[in-house]
This record gives sequence, structure tokens and C-alpha cells, in this order.
Amino acid sequence: MLNPVNPFAHRTSQTDLTYWDFTFYPTPLIRGEKQERRSPNPPYQGGNLCQGSCFILSICFLLIICQSVIGNDAPSSSLNPDLTRTTLFGDLHPGVHIYRYDWHNERCVLYVAEMDRSHTDLHFEAAIAKDQILGKETVRSVANRRSQRGDRRVLVAINGGFGVLGDMKGYGGALENLHIQAGELMTQPASDKEACFGVTSDGDFLIGPVEMEAVLTVGTYNFPLECINQRFLDGCQSILYTPRMGNSTHTNRKRAYEIVLTGLKLPIMGSYESKFTVNRFGRGGNNPIPENGAVISFRSRIDKRLETELNEQKQGKIEIGLKPAIWNDVTQAIGGRIRLVENGQVNQIIEERHRAEKNHTPGKRQRDLVLSYEPRTALGYNEARLILVVADGRRTGYSTGLSLYRLASLLIELGVTEAINLDGGSSSTFVVDGKVINRPSGQRERDVLNAVFITVDKPR
Repeated sequence: MLNPVNPFAHRTSQTDLTYWDFTFYPTPLIRGEKQERRSPNPPYQGGNLCQGSCFILSICFLLIICQSVIGNDAPSSSLNPDLTRTTLFGDLHPGVHIYRYDWHNERCVLYVAEMDRSHTDLHFEAAIAKDQILGKETVRSVANRRSQRGDRRVLVAINGGFGVLGDMKGYGGALENLHIQAGELMTQPASDKEACFGVTSDGDFLIGPVEMEAVLTVGTYNFPLECINQRFLDGCQSILYTPRMGNSTHTNRKRAYEIVLTGLKLPIMGSYESKFTVNRFGRGGNNPIPENGAVISFRSRIDKRLETELNEQKQGKIEIGLKPAIWNDVTQAIGGRIRLVENGQVNQIIEERHRAEKNHTPGKRQRDLVLSYEPRTALGYNEARLILVVADGRRTGYSTGLSLYRLASLLIELGVTEAINLDGGSSSTFVVDGKVINRPSGQRERDVLNAVFITVDKPR
């Protein structure tokens, strides 16, 4: 499969955060920069004609030798100046590299962070805004709060997954997919179980699919719990609301049927089991969530057998687990929407839709968000590196964004073997060492639902 991206290595030591515009060749060498590519036609520096001719003949001979050795297998990226690279924050950490890429044909500017997985003092982390599900906060603010805890410092932060950015009847901040933070299962795999990324306690990287299996037992009656801390209107028939949601369930006061539990072991973790006491139950939503318990909410009236058991029994048990079982050992996880890269290949659905569309104009926005050129955020990895990417967009003359096919193709060129798509548009934000270095399309930094970090241990 022919890949449209040909990265050209133009590496500098650029630290000026006002460096926003495209860099087209030829460019003057800025003081302090180091260009990796020399001009193919250096100016004549003097000397006699014989010396110049001999030099040219020598170069031609070397080119012929290289052609015979490399042949047609030579990577086109080394010959194509379409994509240039600038190094930023060169002294951030030996295992973290920050780049700006200018993709000229696509009229797009991207920011990339690469984390060397061999550095044991570096970590991947996920974090929700305001430390609860129903909260929104800028990426920079979420990162600053994490750094203030003292044990680790956030080096790089980008925005996370999808969810409710507006109010939506009090559900502003609710996530639509998996979120695990410090081992706590805050929301379950939901909208796209393939597009989930997790890190185990041993530092192993996992990618979806992943599913949750949860069962509540009261007396002799068992029934499944479908969701954790999700919106009441998102299709879940039974939802477990923990204190991480907020003060109350925000469910419909008339339509919901809820069971209030106390004495629950918190937080909810992988491979979880806990007994509880039934505090009260009945029709009516938006119940307060106990600090030492939870609320189970149903969209409609519950089975009469369960109601009978609730009247007779005051004790019960909840069991929760993730499948495959290795996901129960995950300490940090984030869910996105659409798996971009699988086993080093562009997602087949993305590729098919790309090929079905004949006109691919850089910057063209469409109703089909797979084909539309938009600001993008993505997370990918291989055996050696974790890679975070933000593509700026919706800014004519600076950067027009990418389609998901172009984004996936670029990730593959960067060496990624697995990748997921995170929330994009005005949410796309790239923070390094506490500074926003990209240009969010909404003219300012947007409040988001969650974020992911590269952190480093602080010296003790």
C-alpha cells in the first residue's frame, strides 16, 4: 500500500514559541539552528576550472555508486522536502523529544512528542478535569494540578477523549469511553472498544478491544451493570454512579429508578468485588451519591423479582472485571474514537473511505469527519516509543488540519504500529513544560474533559 507521506528530516534546535508560520525551502540558517539537510547545489567557492570539474565528476561517481548499492529501496523521505522538522525544547529530558512538523503539501503544522520507553523515570498518565467526571478544565490547568502533587512533573500534556463539552442537562464533562486513572476505573469501555489504550503496572502498552463485565447480586437475583458514570440518555439500561461522578446522578427525576448503596469498597478497580448495604430504593432520579457508596440507576422500572429481593435483603455484592483479563492490571488508560493504526497499517475502514473519495483537497471540510480536514489529536506507540500528536487546523494561511487517513499515514511514517484518535477540533491542545505551544482553533485554550501526560519522577 503506497503511503502518501514522505517525512523529510529538517531538524533544528528551535525554542522560539512565536515560530508559527510555515517554513518553505530555501530558508536561511537561523543562529543556533542546525539543519540536517544541505543545499543540493552549493554555491561555487572559487578555485580553478580543473578542480571544479574534478569535484563534480567525483560527486557524480559517488551518486552512481550509491544508486547501485541502494537501488529502488532507498526511502523517498530522504529525497522529498515536503515535510520539514524542527526540534523544540532540546533540554527537556533525554528521553523526551519534541518536534514541530511543517507538511507543506497538506498545508498543515503538527506538534509531536516522542517518549523513549526505556527511561524508567518517564510515565504515561491520564487525568480527568477537576478531579471528577462532571468537570471541565483546560489541558494546561489539569497538567499544573498534577505537577503540584509533588511526586512527578508533567513534561507534555495533550487533550484526551470525547464526551459532553456543553451542559447537556447537567452532564457537562461526562466521558463516552474508557478512563482509568491511578488504577481507578472511572468510566468503562463504551462507544469504541477498539480505540482504547492502557498501560499496565509493569509498563506494558495495551490496545483494544476491551470490554467490561459487571454483575450486581441481591439475594438470589443477578443482573448486569452496563455502565459506570455515564450519561443517563446514552443508552445504558443500568448505570453505576460512584462519588467520582459528582454530588448526584443527574438522572431524570421522574423516569429513573434508583438503588442507593452504602458500605461499598472504593475506589472501583480492575478485578473488583465488594459487598454493600441497600440504603433505599424506588422511583425517582438525581439521588445524592454517598461518599462511601454508590447509586445504581435504571432507565425504567426494575424487574419485580429484583424489587422483591430488595425488600427482603439488605445486603448484596458487586463484581466488576475487564476482558481480556490483562486489562485488570492497567493503571492508566484512555479511550478515543476510531483506531487509526493497527499492526502498522491504516485502519481498513478509513482507507476504504479515503479511496472512495476522489477529491482530496488539503483544508477541505466535510460532513464526513473521517474525510474532513480538521484539527486532530492522536496517541500511538511502538515497542520503543510512545508518540503524542496534535495537528493544528481551521487556520487558513497557517494550518488547515488533516483527514484521519492523512493523520494515520503520518503516524505510520513516524514509526507507530498502533494508534487511536482522540478528541480534535477546538479541543486539540499541545502543552510542553506548562506552555501551550500549538494554536488551538478556537482562538483560545478550550476546557476539556480529560487529558493525557508524559510525566517524570521528581528527585527525592
